[in-house]
Amino acid sequence: MNNGLINNGKIVRQADLTMLIRGYKKTDSASDWRLEGFKDISDRLNDSDFPCLFGRHAWKINSLLFTFVSHQEMLHNMLESMRAFIDRTHNTRPEERLYSPLVMIFEPSDFESLDAAHLFAWQRLQEMHDGDLHSWPDAIPDSPDDSAWSFCFGGTELFINISCPGHKRFRSRNLGQRVVFIINPRAHFDILASHQDIKGIKVREKIRMRVRNYNNGHIPDELGFYGDENNLEWKQYQLREPGAAEFSRCPLHIHKEKKKS
Repeated sequence: MNNGLINNGKIVRQADLTMLIRGYKKTDSASDWRLEGFKDISDRLNDSDFPCLFGRHAWKINSLLFTFVSHQEMLHNMLESMRAFIDRTHNTRPEERLYSPLVMIFEPSDFESLDAAHLFAWQRLQEMHDGDLHSWPDAIPDSPDDSAWSFCFGGTELFINISCPGHKRFRSRNLGQRVVFIINPRAHFDILASHQDIKGIKVREKIRMRVRNYNNGHIPDELGFYGDENNLEWKQYQLREPGAAEFSRCPLHIHKEKKKS
């Protein structure tokens, strides 16, 4: 289906996708993997029990940003959308982008296991890092085993939420039939829910209680606060449960200096 609004690798506003999907019959939207992926996420975020309060708020005010990564042009689509997202981040005031994370939906939906989906996700993150033209920020450690580490692209610190279709225990990380990255500038969490003030701590505690309820009593051991010496960010990107990929160390290999072409 060629609708003129959805081009793989481009950023599309939630409001435009909502209007587009309303204009198609159920059979039409099901024939396009991108609208199918959007519908999956719509079903989750329309659920009042979905635990992420920030995600629910962003959905209500129509402020999410989406991008779609095709199987045929995976690397190109990823890098194009990431560069556009970072450019938008740098040129938009924080208060105007706090509730506009990038929701990156990948086309493949035929994973045999949760482990396979997780391996796919980490491979994409490695390719994203390898394709970044910007050198690693001097202020950020290049070792994921350092509590001050976070994934960076275009010189910007990010938090990557990896959601996969095989999650059963942690339903909050299952956003449908496809692997989905929810990408936020890490600084947004310092503004919305800082662990250095009482309000931020209470917000995080409320979300964790909702996570526990949504996941039938299960809460991830990996959840922590950035900068805490006992916390490693990469372990929060992918949550562990039976059948998940297991890593003794972060699978990413960070190159501090980029090779000159």
